[in-house]
Amino acid sequence: MFETTFYLQAASVLTPDLPNLDALFHTARTRLPIHAQMPLQLPAPAKLPANERRRASQAVRLVLACLHELETQTGQPVSSLRSIFATNDGTGEISQRMLETLATTREISPLVFPNSVHNAAAGYFSIAYKNHQPSTVISQGKDSFAAGLLCALTEALALNEPVLLVCFDPAMTGPMLEQLPIHQATACALVVSTRDTDTPPLAKIHAKLSLDEQPDHFPDWLPSEWQHQSAAYGFSVLGCIATRSTQPVRLKLGKQTLSLTCQTDSTR
Repeated sequence: MFETTFYLQAASVLTPDLPNLDALFHTARTRLPIHAQMPLQLPAPAKLPANERRRASQAVRLVLACLHELETQTGQPVSSLRSIFATNDGTGEISQRMLETLATTREISPLVFPNSVHNAAAGYFSIAYKNHQPSTVISQGKDSFAAGLLCALTEALALNEPVLLVCFDPAMTGPMLEQLPIHQATACALVVSTRDTDTPPLAKIHAKLSLDEQPDHFPDWLPSEWQHQSAAYGFSVLGCIATRSTQPVRLKLGKQTLSLTCQTDSTR
């Protein structure tokens, strides 16, 4: 069993109807329904060099837009942080494009292939932010947020330094949408630390990994179709911070359960 207390230093979210953390906090407190009918419009990543910017996939744009939101809204720099990237799939439309090419001309551009691997976003992050710290990429289906958070916490404990966690799920297209029904892109970024700092944290949270398998906590204010998306489970944790709930958020992790209990009121 793994058990620790950590500090959530900063967080950001990005998805239709939830353009920032304040919007998520408001939605969680008022329990207003999220419709998310319109696709998320993702800008070209300004931090990338022009040639890389043109090649950036939707997954890469999603990650860099979420990190831009983190820095802009919280003032939290990410250029020097170790990082964990967690995603249900990680490639989005690129895999579909490659499969269509293999079924027809079989001429896959060498410029497309680098975006087809699930760690592409981590590579572009290192380029955009000139970040030379170690990075880990995790893909474990809808349990990816829980797995990524556990990885971030163990690194923060072992090294006694803050760690960046980015969980993202780009929208799927074409026939692949039937296998992985992700209609709207979702992403969240968290900076976690296992030691207190001079800067007041967003929240203090107790984490406990147990062997008993329990159902996921998924709030009714999130669209039910987002239950396939790993990043949405990050939203559920942030929602409990917003509502100052003392009830644990249970996240399924294989045949184990990661329980998160907020111990400090939100500072926002």
